[in-house]
Amino acid sequence: MTRSQLNPRTALRRPVCTLGIAIFLTAAGLAQQGRDEKVVTAVRTEVPIELDGHLNEAQWSLASPATGFIQNSPRDREPATDRTVVRVLFDEENLYFGVYCYQDPSRIVISDLGRDFGVTENDVFGIGLDTRHDHRNGFVFFTNPGEAKEDAQVASDGLEFTRDWDGIWDVVTQVQPDGWTIEIVIPFKTVGYNSQDHPIMGINFKRRIRHKNEDSHWGYIPRRFLLSRFSLAGRLVGLRDIPRSQNLRVKPFLTSTFTQRDLGIEENDDLDAEAGLDVKYRLSEGLTLDLTLNTDFSQVEVDTQQINLTRFSLFFPEKRDFFLENATLFAFGDVPTERGPRSRSQETQLFYSRRIGLSPTGLALPLLGGARLSGRVGKFSLGILNIHQQDTDDFSSNNFTVTRLRRDIFSRSEIGAIFINREGGEAGDYNRTYGLDLNMQLRQEFTVNGFIAATQSPEQNEKNVHTKISSKWENAFWYTQGLFADIGENFNPQVGFVPRRGVRNYQYDLGFKPRTKGDAYVREFQPNTSIKYFTDRDNRTLTKEGRYGMQILFRDGSRFGIDYNTHFERLLTPFRIHPTVTIPVGDYFFNNWGLQYSSDRSKLLFGSLLMLQGDFFDGERTTARLGGGLALRPNLLTELTYEYNSVDVQAGDFRADLYGLRFNYSFNPKVFFDAFVQYNESTGKVLTNLRFN
Repeated sequence: MTRSQLNPRTALRRPVCTLGIAIFLTAAGLAQQGRDEKVVTAVRTEVPIELDGHLNEAQWSLASPATGFIQNSPRDREPATDRTVVRVLFDEENLYFGVYCYQDPSRIVISDLGRDFGVTENDVFGIGLDTRHDHRNGFVFFTNPGEAKEDAQVASDGLEFTRDWDGIWDVVTQVQPDGWTIEIVIPFKTVGYNSQDHPIMGINFKRRIRHKNEDSHWGYIPRRFLLSRFSLAGRLVGLRDIPRSQNLRVKPFLTSTFTQRDLGIEENDDLDAEAGLDVKYRLSEGLTLDLTLNTDFSQVEVDTQQINLTRFSLFFPEKRDFFLENATLFAFGDVPTERGPRSRSQETQLFYSRRIGLSPTGLALPLLGGARLSGRVGKFSLGILNIHQQDTDDFSSNNFTVTRLRRDIFSRSEIGAIFINREGGEAGDYNRTYGLDLNMQLRQEFTVNGFIAATQSPEQNEKNVHTKISSKWENAFWYTQGLFADIGENFNPQVGFVPRRGVRNYQYDLGFKPRTKGDAYVREFQPNTSIKYFTDRDNRTLTKEGRYGMQILFRDGSRFGIDYNTHFERLLTPFRIHPTVTIPVGDYFFNNWGLQYSSDRSKLLFGSLLMLQGDFFDGERTTARLGGGLALRPNLLTELTYEYNSVDVQAGDFRADLYGLRFNYSFNPKVFFDAFVQYNESTGKVLTNLRFN
């Protein structure tokens, strides 16, 4: 039923043949395709830049402008309909960007002021920085006319994101009679740079004009990619004489817990206080050391509850800052794709940081402290993590060590290794994971990745191997991808996430993206199909799923989808889907249909609908997910959600409903209050999270 954390069951999937795989190991496939690379020159300023958004300092006129933005939506490869002019300055400590976004100011859309705002629902300007010019790794920064900020760390040429990373930078905007202007400062300490006399950075810019739903870039990027596709970025030149900085950041904190007990005779009030410390020190331009003592995560938003009607664990994302910094470096397993219908949920991760400092039910466990060394040295990416979890009345102490090494090969590919060790407080209590992986981008359209991994623990050293291979081809009109995975029965990475074990997994996806011409109300049709099945190690089918659907994208940002789904499940053991309902062993064939709709979220009122109805094992299931919101832009956002689940099978019937309320008020881009409340009717639990930041 509802799971606010992982259960102990684990399983993985293995990828297999994707296209019918024509792997083009040719020199042309491994080299970047020829193109005109844009160049912008940064100009050194000796005069401090006052960050007021007005671009009235004389230094801005000395910098050459970056102009000529090119659309990828709605009119691919045509010039942007409104001009954008970008200039770049720098001094010993910072990069400065001065931007003029021309447009009718009465049509400016500001939907949000909060940190990590919704980029698609606002007028937006974005910067992509490949600070070491390796065409793979870097940072993206976005802002809107209300000075909201969104940023992310990026790896593997845009395939790996840490969107919850929050860097130190600042922005001020001003609305002008003919558009809006921006001044942005990004410290070199935040992004680093090549320690050369004249370092070069990869750079690109994005402009989104929301009322037209128009996206354009300075260096053209096909619609299927994001700003973080650094292999398509231009170059930032002109940097010089930047002194090495010893970036040291210390964050002490004090937490307290108030407990009131009624002992029957008198009340006993306890106020417990505990101090902690976080330290970040940049050892070099490529390597950063993080230290933490009495680690505290009380500021982190709680997990969103989910209704689980499957037999397997749900995946919950990491939200704690200490584990988010350079998180992409430790990634191993299913490499997430950038976006769109081919994106998968995480199915396997050898390192899943939520296993540290959290119980299986999501309760915080005390962490004594730890250290992490992460970053890049030449063509190598290195990550070393050690953290110690203290014992409690219910959980023994554990020490966790993770070592990750990746090496760049060819123009956009890499090979890597990982070692993970959990050492318990008792003798002989350990779990170790080893793995080798290969991720190759043979062309902009074609990627292949795979890995082999094994685990080791007392009396579990046979049938403990997991292998995977997958590939994907995607261009502007169509995509296809395939996957094969083989997971041993005793493959058990206790610091990882593996929903299924002792299975072979086959998946295949095919989809098309025909685009209408001009600026029609319907922008794009997306017919797609996905086939997935699992067998046991003797190749006996356990699960088979087919999905056949159509998505329609509209000019205003709304979308509609409908799909038909086929299922086969072979239950070898009874499936307890509810405390009062257990589905017996047997073979089950069942089909259902679904539809989804989401409206334009930039409007005053917005909403969404998801419906799923049809057969379910030996009975029926109906799921409806409704959402509606009121947005008094840009300060106030409220949203109500309701999920209805009705299951009626031969063993019994039950309801599982979930209610949610989200309230967010942004006083300004740096101060906000939000409240998140969920009520699970089937368990009677209320979850409340209030934050002032």
